[in-house]
Amino acid sequence: MSVVGGWETVRRSVRDEVGRSAYEAWFRNLQARSHGDRLVLVCPDRFSREWIQRRYGDALIRAARSYKSVQYEIQGSETSGGDEAQPVVNSLESPNPRNSESTPQATKTARTAPARRPAGDASFDTFVMGPANALALEAARAIARGTPGRCTPLVLAGGTGAGKTHLCRSIAKSAGEAVVYRSSEEFTSEVTSAMRRGGMDEVRHRYRRSANVLILEDVQFLSGKRATQIELFHTLEHLIQHGKSIVLTCDRPPQELDLDPKLISRMSAGLIARLGAADAPMRREILRAKAAFGGVRVPDDCLDVLARRSVRSVSDLISGLNQVVARGSLLKRSISLELVYETLADVDLKAGPHSIDEIMAITARTYSMSVDDLRGRSRRRQVVRPRHFAMYLCRRYTDCSLKEIGRAFKRDHTSVMHAVRTVERRTAAEPQLRYEFEALASRFGVPRA
Repeated sequence: MSVVGGWETVRRSVRDEVGRSAYEAWFRNLQARSHGDRLVLVCPDRFSREWIQRRYGDALIRAARSYKSVQYEIQGSETSGGDEAQPVVNSLESPNPRNSESTPQATKTARTAPARRPAGDASFDTFVMGPANALALEAARAIARGTPGRCTPLVLAGGTGAGKTHLCRSIAKSAGEAVVYRSSEEFTSEVTSAMRRGGMDEVRHRYRRSANVLILEDVQFLSGKRATQIELFHTLEHLIQHGKSIVLTCDRPPQELDLDPKLISRMSAGLIARLGAADAPMRREILRAKAAFGGVRVPDDCLDVLARRSVRSVSDLISGLNQVVARGSLLKRSISLELVYETLADVDLKAGPHSIDEIMAITARTYSMSVDDLRGRSRRRQVVRPRHFAMYLCRRYTDCSLKEIGRAFKRDHTSVMHAVRTVERRTAAEPQLRYEFEALASRFGVPRA
């Protein structure tokens, strides 16, 4: 068997076993060669070798049945054995992420920079991987190990509860001291305060020179903050030029954000990894992992009921589990289907809107108009505002695409994008309008914008 034909056969088997997302991330461009009855995989760097060997070693052994052994080598290494070509070992320990290849000087400087530290049980080990987030997880691990490759800037895009913060906190824990971790609100406050007192040099040193990794969450909230966007653009430019890693999060892809085009272009220069909604098996695994972390055993049939609940996010999913566990603990009852049904009936956790039609109907009723008015061409303020609110709610709290929402409102996707940006900008700047929007959103049992 030739190495090309043999490796292609192995790759097909691996793809079937590990899934398309993991295959695309790790195996599509992986090279291999044969030495007699040994298959040698040529990995691009040490992190890739350790990760593939630890995570997918068993799958590779099963797929490469025509070879006696599978070994690993780092690209560019002059050795085909010894330290750089190691046989698969199932007990390979997870590498210590603190042993990054950052320079001592960079690490020393980073210790002087204030950083928001991750909290709770967030770590890569407690993150549940599925088809909807596999690429984001693999990219986050690469950033944490200091071998980002083309993954930086890494933009994690997904709705509330998709796991963006979990991954950010995991990166921060693994990167050690050499990280600056902020929300967009904190970044804006620092920049605004520094501009007022003439202290921008200090802020620029903190963000551009003090750390090897910059993590900035909820970038969508920079909408309308021109000066902060300009400062962030130049910060990203500097970090990229100096080989530093960047992680940004937002609730949708950068191209759909109401931000400066130059900033959007710079954000999109690396990898955009979307985190989609968890499917039923993934929900079940999330619940099982969360319960196990808390030392609680939940029967399988109870997990099934909780996983099937219609919820907006993983946070709501876990909230249901917490309600059941708390009720059982307080009443000194074991967790059973009866307890689960009682709990969910009592708390009446609202799942929010599930369809465009429901959102349109409730919005129209709230504003004493018809659904046809929302779909119509009227440009009167009394109609445009509810229409924009309804489009925003459809975008945030359904799984529908921009085109699907636009079609329901008899418009194109650009009209929906405009409505979303308008609502975000105006509710941030006009308190009275924000209260009006929150009153409408509360009718669906969803959080405010």
